[in-house]
Parts: sequence; structure tokens; C-alpha cells
Amino acid sequence: MEAPPPRPALVGRTEDVAAICALFGDPAVGMLTVVGQAGVGKTAVVAAVAERLTVSGIDVSRVDLSECAAGRDGLAMIAAACARPSASESARVVVVDSLERIGTEVRALGAIAAAHPDVALLATSRAVTGLSREYRYRLDPLPCPPLEDQVPADGGRGPALQLFLDHARRVAFETDLESNTPTVAAACRRLDGSPLALLIAANQLGTVTLEGLRGRLESGGSPSMRGPSDLPDRHHTLARTLADSVTLLAPDDAALIPVLALFDGVVEPAAVVEVLTEAAEIEGACGDTFTPDTVVEHLGELVHHTLLHPVHDRSSGSSIAFAMTHIVRDYGRHLLHADPRQSGLRAAHAEYFRRRVVEGADLVGSDADTWLSRTDGDFADIRSALRFYLGIRDARALAVAAGMRNYWLARGLLQEGVEWLTDSIATASDHRTVAMVRALEARAVLTGAASSYASVLEDLSECVDRWEELGEPVARARTMVDLAAAQFEVNGFELARPLFEEAITTLDDARDLWWAAHARSLFGASAATTGNHRDLARTNLDRAVEGFRNIGDSSYTNVPLQQLGRFLHEDGHDIQAVALLTEGLRLARGAGDAWNTSVFLNLLADIALARGNSPAAASNYLDSLALAAEIGAKPRFIWCLEGLAVSLNDLGESSYAARLVGLALSIRSTLNLHGWVEFPARAIDVTAIPTGSSSNLAVLHAQGFGMTVGDVLAYAPQFVGANSRSGARRGRRGRFPDGLTVREVQVLRLIAGGSTSRAIATELVISIETVGRHISNLYRKIGASGRAEATAYAIRSGLMED
Repeated sequence: MEAPPPRPALVGRTEDVAAICALFGDPAVGMLTVVGQAGVGKTAVVAAVAERLTVSGIDVSRVDLSECAAGRDGLAMIAAACARPSASESARVVVVDSLERIGTEVRALGAIAAAHPDVALLATSRAVTGLSREYRYRLDPLPCPPLEDQVPADGGRGPALQLFLDHARRVAFETDLESNTPTVAAACRRLDGSPLALLIAANQLGTVTLEGLRGRLESGGSPSMRGPSDLPDRHHTLARTLADSVTLLAPDDAALIPVLALFDGVVEPAAVVEVLTEAAEIEGACGDTFTPDTVVEHLGELVHHTLLHPVHDRSSGSSIAFAMTHIVRDYGRHLLHADPRQSGLRAAHAEYFRRRVVEGADLVGSDADTWLSRTDGDFADIRSALRFYLGIRDARALAVAAGMRNYWLARGLLQEGVEWLTDSIATASDHRTVAMVRALEARAVLTGAASSYASVLEDLSECVDRWEELGEPVARARTMVDLAAAQFEVNGFELARPLFEEAITTLDDARDLWWAAHARSLFGASAATTGNHRDLARTNLDRAVEGFRNIGDSSYTNVPLQQLGRFLHEDGHDIQAVALLTEGLRLARGAGDAWNTSVFLNLLADIALARGNSPAAASNYLDSLALAAEIGAKPRFIWCLEGLAVSLNDLGESSYAARLVGLALSIRSTLNLHGWVEFPARAIDVTAIPTGSSSNLAVLHAQGFGMTVGDVLAYAPQFVGANSRSGARRGRRGRFPDGLTVREVQVLRLIAGGSTSRAIATELVISIETVGRHISNLYRKIGASGRAEATAYAIRSGLMED
């Protein structure tokens, strides 16, 4: 006789037990089925409910169908329990475990229930009955902690993590499991918080390390792991448990399990149909059982048997979408390995997502935004497609990798994109195809964004030449825009200008409206940094905004809005500048554009710094730095660190500020960006940070060289938070008299030093008109009527020594 299964600890189920008891207390509820995936803990939860019912005086009978081989036998057991005479006048409840075993005898179950209206049924089941009188309670897996979570100081932990550790302590030869909470959390998530899966996985720690277990789980090994020897046979492995569920399915429904297991992300019915159709065309892998009209019904059966669950697919806007848990997917892939359809299905899956990428690669405007959102949901499957093509050294990997360029840029996955592109380029021998040139250009653009454009100028120039050889003038003009932007970053505006102008002419002639607007946006932004081409900058920026809006694309107005906001700030219109930049920040955040969100945060920080609100400036620079670190935009670190250094110096943290300058210098040296400034007209002067003697400054800078951006993100918030809480505003408006801004003090110092207006414009990289406005504003503030009075004021106020 088989030993009774161990009674699992009821961890994390207090609310479920209370909710089921509350439901069952409603006189209208005569049949309640607790439905959930195999191994989720239905039996234990219902047993706890039954105990409460018994304590409350209810007559409870129990029927266990877990070993019942025939549906009619199960019905007979239920009927006998319902017909059993009651020893008292109390209410009666029949608790049925594994109700799914009645199979197709559902109508007969309804007749039994109707014949005994004084008896309530409380059942566990892996599948719903569909009876009209049935109420359902879905028992979900235990909540899992996010991967990055740590055990709180008070010892609290999520139920999945707690249950795993409780089981693991019995068998694990490692004694420091709690010190490896992130690894435990990762294992719990990979097991979907399933109590049975957690028990079986914890049992492995008698023979493998925690890291070894995690590796086995991530490689899809969960179905074959064995649990404790006293578990019922059907629960000895997850494979047996899930196979038991699959036997309840009709053959056509069961045949879908390995197909759905191909998908890493959300499953759309249309995608399933296309993959099956494509597989049939490749090698006759499937018959014609599945059609668009029937596939939703098949998927619905899998939902009813808790092997699939419906989700709202926000990425595609689809109203019908489904997802598998990790452990069901692992089991489905176990089935796929033995499926004769395997090669055709894998190829069809890769081809489907290749088309999804290629169809969206050149989209612009709102269509591009929709594609980006949809690709968020497809991303795991696109990675699988890339792995498939690279595994068979198929050049179609080029099309996928190059088509993902805009996604990797928009989502800040720069280094990942470079790595996929490099691997894909290695699969092709002919470097003079359209696909190859697209891939080479994409890699150059991503590399430039992640490090320095100096390293990719030659690659972009080569791509321009290859487009000309291939007779692709529009593609050549688009690449020339990227080349011009890179040329500007490396060698300045004058060398970039003819490239921009040639590209814009070609794009205008071809009526390529979006790219023409994009080119003008970058051209205007480049011109804006010179101080000598203000009208040219404004004209191109205005035309860029107009062009984007004419084609209904507000998301790509980022660069024009950034530069126009900077112009307004320099002209002294800070309220308008903040409003414009705040709107740009809202749009960038809404689009999930981390790159431009970081830029807007820095520009707003620049204005806050100039207006004396150093705590707000520091907070924005720090948020921007976190985004830049997340997307791997290393050149952006310099702007964030230098701005943060000046802000913290204004708040009295001069030593730490000097260390931040040292870190920025280190990054400049590593990236070969000496003297490079992302937005040259910013009011950030790191030379004004006082640190005592020059030897002390050298020591602090050296300490900064040994720091990392991660150190700053971990340590700097305490300075920002402390000053924000205290309401500190020891900014420049408090440091400089009469409300002078940083820029106005810079101009005043140069006036006192004898500089002409033209010399000041050259020194500060702004236009002469802007210099004039600053002089007018500062004269008004200090009550000066000319240069002599302004110079005397600067000396008298100690501004020449600051």
C-alpha cells in the first residue's frame, strides 16, 4: 500500500483559505471548484478549508479521485458520498479531490448535484467542468520576489522563497542559502512559484549547489528532476505531473503543447496558425487540423485544463493572447525534442519572427511606436530566432539583427545589439549585399552610441560608398545622415555641414519626409552648438518639428525640442524652456525612450542649476545617470557626472564633487573624449569646484579614477536625499549676489577681464546676440551702466576670486 503523501506546509495561503470559506458561506454557492495548474497546492488549500468547515459544525465527507481510472467509477464514489445519511441536522459538504478524473461524465455530475440539493460540493480540479451551477476559484502560484530583491532586515520574505528555503534546509549541504537570496529568488521565479515544483527543486540541493540548480532550471531541466520518495507516483517528477494533465486532453489539443512551447513570450492565435502553416510548407510537418477558425477553441481547452492562461497583450493590442508558465513550457519543449515536426516547427517559428522584424524595420511615426511596443512582447522570441539562424549559420540572421537597430537604440540595448550584429555578420561571406550593408551600418551606429563615434567614422563612410555601388541613393542619404552626425561629434560642425546638406537635398527630392525631418533635426542641433549659426539652427529645428508633426510623429521631436529649450534658456526665458523640456520629457518617458529621457533630465537639471536649485539639479542628474548606466550610454556619463559634481559642490560636498570630476576624467580618457561636450552651451564649470591645494585636488581626482558609476549610484543618493529633505537651496542663486545666474557671472568675469562681446561669444560658445542679452540682464540686476561699473562690482563682490 502506497504511503500517504506528506502534508505540505500551507505557506502563503491564508488569504486563499479565507476567500474560499467566504465564498462557500454564500447559500447560493452549491458547487465550488478550486481550479489550478498541477502542483499549485489545491489539495492542501481545500483540506484546510474542510478543517474549518468541520470545526464550524458542518458535516464534511471526502472523496479522493486521484487514483480513479474511469470517470464512471469516480461518479459512483461522488454519488455514494452525496447519498450517505447524515448523523445530524447540520449542513453537508462533499469534498472531492481531483474532480478532473470524471472526464467526459460531466453531465452526469450535474444530475447528481441536482438530485442532492441539500449537499454542497467543494472540489479541486485541473480543469473546469463547465456546469452552469459551478462557481470557480482560481488558485494561483505563490508570489515570487523580483530577481533583485534581498531578504529584508526583519527577516520577512515572500511565500515562494520561504517555502523553498523551508524545504531546502532539510537536504541542502550548503548552509548559507539565505545569503544567496537573489539566486533563490531567481530559482523561485523560474519555477513559477508552484509549491510542488519548489519542493522538487529544493530536493535537488542534496546533490547539487544552488548555482548548479539555477543553471539546470535555466536550461529547461525542471521536468526530469525527482522529488522526495514519499510523494505519490504522479508527483515524483514534474514531467509525470504534467503528463497526467495532458492525458486528459483530446489528441488535437495535446498536439498543440510542443508547438506553443516554441514561444518564449506571449502567444497570439494568429501566430500559432502562421507557424503551423509555415511548418507544413517546409516539410509537411502538420496536417490541416488547425485553422484560424479552430485554433482559438483548441487554446481555450488548454486554458480550461490550466495548461495555458489568458493575458492582456499590451504590446500588440491583441484582445486574445495567452501565456505558458516556465514549467509547462519546459515540459512542452521536452515533448518537442521527440516530435517528428521539430525541425519544421523551429524553422517556422524563426521565420515568423524574422518577418515581424523586417516588416517593422523601416516604419516611422506612430507606426514605428506601435512596432516598438509590439516588439517588447516579441523580444524573447526574436532572440530565439536569432539563436536559431546563427546555430545553422543562416544569413537570415543579418536581416533580423539589422532590422532590430531602431529597437536596440530606443530601448538602450546598445551592447547587446552590437554583439548580435557582430555574430550575424560573421555568418555571411558577401559584404556587398543590401542585408550586409544594413547590418554593418547598424553596428556602427550602435557602437558609436555606446562608446565613441571616432571609432566608427570609417565604417559609416564605407557604408555610404557601398550604397552608391548598389545603386541605392535614398539608403545612401540616410546613412550619410548618420555619418554627418558622427563627423560632427568627432571633427566639428564645418566638416559635418556638407554631409547634412547633401543628404537633405537627396531626401527632399525623394520625398522621404520622415528622414528629411530627422536630418534637419540633427543638422539644426549641430548648428546650435557653434554659436555662429543660430539662424541656421533655428530654421532647421523649426522645419524639423513641422516635418515630424505633418506626418503625425511627435515622438521624434526630441532633438528639436531639446535644442529649442536650450535656446529659450540662454535667452533668459526659463519658464518657457522648462515647459517645453518638461513636455519633451513626458513624451520620451511615454515612448519608453531611455536615451532621450536622460537628455531631457539633464537639460532640466542644467536650468535648475543655473537658477540656484541645486538639490533638484542633483536629483535629475542622478536619475539621468541611472538611465545612462542602464542603457550603456557611456559618453552620457560625463555630462551626468560633471553636472552632479557642480550641484553637490554647491551643496557643500566639495570633496565628493572633486572625486566625481576624477571619475568623469577617467571616462574621458577611456573613451578618448578629451574636451568633448555633449551640449556645449551648458552652464557647468567643474574648474570652479574648490578643493584646497592643487595636491589635494590631484588626490581627490585620483580617488575618483578608482570609482565606478555603480559606486556613484549607490553612494550619491544620500547627499541628494539629505539636502532635499532639509530643503537646502544653497545653489548658485544663494552663492552669487543679486540673483545672478551662473552664465551671467561667467559673462561678468570675462567683461572684467577685458574681453569683447565677440571674444565672450567665442569663449562661451554662444552667439553675440545671446551675449548682449546676458549683459543687459546682469547690468539691470547689479545697477551698472557700463563695463567700468560692472568690473568694479565684480571685484567688490569677490566674484573674480570665486
